Order: sequence, then C-alpha cells, then structure tokens
Amino acid sequence: MIPNLEALKSCLFFRGKTAEEISALLGRVPCQTRVCRKNDLIATEGDPADRVGIVLEGRVEVQKIHPTGRSMTIARLGPGETFGEAVVFSRSAVFPATVVAGDACSVLFIGRDPLLALFAEDTGILARFMENMSERLVLLNRKIEVLSLGSLRQRVAHDLLKLSREQESSVVTLPYNKRIWAEHLNAARPSLSRELALMQGKGLISFAGNTFTLADRKGLEDLLFSE
Repeated sequence: MIPNLEALKSCLFFRGKTAEEISALLGRVPCQTRVCRKNDLIATEGDPADRVGIVLEGRVEVQKIHPTGRSMTIARLGPGETFGEAVVFSRSAVFPATVVAGDACSVLFIGRDPLLALFAEDTGILARFMENMSERLVLLNRKIEVLSLGSLRQRVAHDLLKLSREQESSVVTLPYNKRIWAEHLNAARPSLSRELALMQGKGLISFAGNTFTLADRKGLEDLLFSE
C-alpha cells in the first residue's frame, strides 16, 4: 500500500486521477517508498539515475556541491513534486546534483522500466510527464535569462520587475527568503545585502524584510539595457 495517496493526487503525473485509480496503477508496477530523517542522503551527484522520486511527505533539497565543499540549494521540493525525471531516460542517466532530506520526509521511487510500463498502460501519464519536462525547460530558460545579465544589480532589477508584473503592483513580496533569493541570483548573501542597500541609497527601491517598493521603475528598467 502506498502511503499518502493525497500527495500523489497533487503530483502532475497523476493529475485528475482518484486515490483509488493511482493505487491500482501503482499496484501493477514495482515501486518503493523510503522514509528519511532530516539530512539523510537520498541521491548523490554521479549516482545512476535509474528511477524517479516523488515526495510524499516533508521536504527534500536538491543541492550542487562545489569542489570546495560549499553547497548551493538549487531546488526545494514538497509533497507531490518530483526529481530525477529530467535524466532518467538520458544517455548518461546519472544524477546531476545531490538530493538530501530537508526535514523528515518520505519519497516514492519508480524505476525506469516500471515508469515505461505506466506510460504504455496510461498515455495520460506519459502526456503529463512530457508536460512536466516542458515546464522544467521553461524554468531553466528563465534561470539562464537571469544569469546572462551582467551585474548583480541587473539581476536584482530583472527579478523585482518580473515580480511587479506578476503581482500587478509596485510593492512586491518575495515568495522566498533572501538566502534562497541570493542562491537564485548566483550571489553570496552578503553581496546581495550590500547591493540592495546601495540600490535603496540611489532611490531605486525601498524595502523592509521581504517586501520591496519599486521607487524608480524607469531607473530599474534602464539598468537592464546598461552596459
């Protein structure tokens, strides 16, 4: 029996299916549930990526470990979210990053061949798998777009203007804390704090906590086209 079928109902692969339908599908293919404690290693960069993981409970973190030993969290995944699907059918089929338990969690693993069996049995799952891959590519393109901007100030301006459009306001709230934002911007947290203070001093923005006011929208827009 698969625990927490409600989490699987929120997984893109099984969207629109009842708990009973999901249970029946998974009952016909081999799969494994692993319960982890906080900081448990789930997958190591370079390990064979012969399975897809679906978070059932808790939270997992996808990290990139640098040769210096410094780690950078590149994704945080909660119930219903997946990892490994981008590489499970690749030629190299190895995990490109390390996956650890962010807190106590449980993860359902489905191997490559059982996943293919599910695709053959239910083409809707295959369609949603491809949709998931397409969304991942869109997010990757957005990440490349941010990192292609020259300076940290430009990257900050880009993100704040994007949030302003999404939230339809010149006062925006970050959907994450500043540490995660710094990782997203490929910057050290102290560097981001200094840059925000400088931008506030120049009258481009003002902020308190995670709430930012775009005081000079034109100035921020001009930054994106400066050298």
